Amino acid sequence: MASQVLLIPWDPTSPDHVERMVQQRIACGWSVEDVEGWRGRQEIGTLNLQWIVFEDSEPDRDAKLLKHTQTYPQEQEPLLDSAIFFGGKPRAVPLPQKKFIPVGHISLGRVPAAYENLGVTNEEGAYWIGILYVSRALHGSGLGRKTMDTVENVATSEPLCAKILALNAITTDDPETVEKYKALGLEIPQASDITLLFSNHEWYARRGYQTYNTEEKAFSKVDSTGKTWWWGAVFMKKHI
Repeated sequence: MASQVLLIPWDPTSPDHVERMVQQRIACGWSVEDVEGWRGRQEIGTLNLQWIVFEDSEPDRDAKLLKHTQTYPQEQEPLLDSAIFFGGKPRAVPLPQKKFIPVGHISLGRVPAAYENLGVTNEEGAYWIGILYVSRALHGSGLGRKTMDTVENVATSEPLCAKILALNAITTDDPETVEKYKALGLEIPQASDITLLFSNHEWYARRGYQTYNTEEKAFSKVDSTGKTWWWGAVFMKKHI
């Protein structure tokens, strides 16, 4: 079955788009302070953030949107598809301009320079799938899977024409998982749930991604007491 998810480019010149990104990063719990810096990267095509939007054909679309907006009432107002560039190239805005309520976002960026020593370089055609956030109100609905189906199709199409996709996933062998997520007020990722920021690497392996390196301490977050908690990462890639 074809995915019922549409990806619409984030417009860093739109105050409404920027504010909604801030709201969703607050809901996610990560990197809200990075949003301002993402604006320039989006314009030159090194980030390529996109909103996750339900197609009209999505089963129970209206009920799912209602569940999202009831959980996040500050996101009830639709955005307007207004980005005039994507992938560092001009983009023709579809007319009439689409109004939409995003239920998450995902990026197709350049491979982070810090990861080049792990075997993925910023060669032509290599893109990093990151900044994945799906509304917590819709976890378990299959939205993460549909988003991955769609983002891979977008990556291989114009203007990106990706040849390699890379990403990282949180390691599953972590004796501090319960304590860590409780301290940070986060939901514990389930083996079959890829709708969180970090996902089970076994799920990606079933999609054809191969592990090429691991890092014991890759991600950190400070809890309300000031304690820093660390996650290990599994770095994965696939040729497409």
